[in-house]
Amino acid sequence: MSADSPAPGLQKRTISGINNYNCKLTAAHPRPLILVHATLLTVDSWWTFAPVLIKNGYCVFGLTYGLYPSIPGFGGLAPVEDSAQELATFADNVLTKMNATQVDVVGHSQGGILTRYWMKYLDGAGKVYRHIGVSPITHGTTLDSIATWAKAWGIFAPAEPLFDAIAPSFYEMVSNSTFMTKLNARGDTAPGVIFSNIATKYDEVVTPYTTCFQKDAGVTNVVLQDLCSLSLNEHLTMVNSLVVLQFVLNQLDPSNAKAANCLSLLL
Repeated sequence: MSADSPAPGLQKRTISGINNYNCKLTAAHPRPLILVHATLLTVDSWWTFAPVLIKNGYCVFGLTYGLYPSIPGFGGLAPVEDSAQELATFADNVLTKMNATQVDVVGHSQGGILTRYWMKYLDGAGKVYRHIGVSPITHGTTLDSIATWAKAWGIFAPAEPLFDAIAPSFYEMVSNSTFMTKLNARGDTAPGVIFSNIATKYDEVVTPYTTCFQKDAGVTNVVLQDLCSLSLNEHLTMVNSLVVLQFVLNQLDPSNAKAANCLSLLL
């Protein structure tokens, strides 16, 4: 565990106030905020972020997507396209019930690409105002070069049917997969959306960590350790980092931004 992660990312906790459709949107926070978790996690993984966001006046919503019968209780395992459709259905319901036309989204890991697929290939165009990626798997991963070596040794393709039977999303998120190529075709942003991303140098899942960043113009890309060198967070515990949380708060409300640095650990 890192100095900037008070509890493991897999820990299950109840989040009070999330998915409250009686929450009132305000001039300060005029859009619903949707939190989209990482692979193997669930909506409960937002137990650090969500209470603070709710306390700050945001109407916060979240879902557990991508459940698959092979490994009960773990999210993000189903085909990514199916999970993106789950997000689309959930977001449309939030928009309808909250009488809103757009949402803001914070996505962790796989959660950082579902919204982009929804906007690009489903019916999400124009429905997202701001998207914040927390260690998003934007351009896929080499899994610390494991996938690269597996391809070189000729065992990558033969193993795919096994993985597809238990967690189809895994192979889709490898660098240069058919899915990742489709997702990033013609650019890795969407018109009219404000994008920002934060990554960690100690990411062991999205590798190299710089592949978290979007390449198109106008995107804010930040490395956690450039904000606070004491932050040792790896991939899963990015959503337990108070420095990352302050970064997210600043992106959501730039006019009231506070410094995101090692002093954020004292929040």
